Amino acid sequence: MTEASLDYALSDLLLFSERVYWRLFVLENAALWPLPLIAPAAIVAAVLLQVRRPPTGVRLLAALLALGWISVGLSFVWYRYAPVNWAMGYVAPLFAVQAALLTDLAVRGRVRMAHNRVRRAAGRGLVVAAALAYPALSLVQGRALAGAEVAGIAPDPTAAATLGLALLARDSWRGRAVCAISLAWLGQSALTLYALGGPTAIPPALAMLTALAGVIADRAPPARSR
Repeated sequence: MTEASLDYALSDLLLFSERVYWRLFVLENAALWPLPLIAPAAIVAAVLLQVRRPPTGVRLLAALLALGWISVGLSFVWYRYAPVNWAMGYVAPLFAVQAALLTDLAVRGRVRMAHNRVRRAAGRGLVVAAALAYPALSLVQGRALAGAEVAGIAPDPTAAATLGLALLARDSWRGRAVCAISLAWLGQSALTLYALGGPTAIPPALAMLTALAGVIADRAPPARSR
């Protein structure tokens, strides 16, 4: 056995190519059209409502994201992604768990809003970026808009928007649970995208860092006035 035969890259662990991966989003958007237009608009509307009526807006956002997680889990992860990535067959049930947690928050959960301005700004920024900026990444990355990643239809922007929701509401067991699942998904997605194309891993990594910055800002002691 030669030394060269022992050299493996992270991409060698993947069973699909970059072209196959991005093609999944083209097929998903075409199958669910016109939802790729409706879903981001509904999410942004929920954020605007949250500014004026915080608890009501958070509940609406939680309900919309619950629909998004169950749709993404069934239609994208299970039906499209799992056939080219066998590990997704074990991950798909977590999407149902996430949808159940978000539904519980929307229907029965007692919503307590975050008081820290930085945390609220980070939360709203994450949700809006997931809804509006994430689809535009397809053009920045040299792909067709038909294969854009859309919140509520594609997993990464849906997870990023959910992190934003978790920042808008104060810590609770539901918030921590949905945050943990979203971070886990974005973490594995960043690794996958790094193996496929390098720079395409930046958006999920930035979403994770933004959420972390919001949490740190909220827990930092207030500055003492002199």
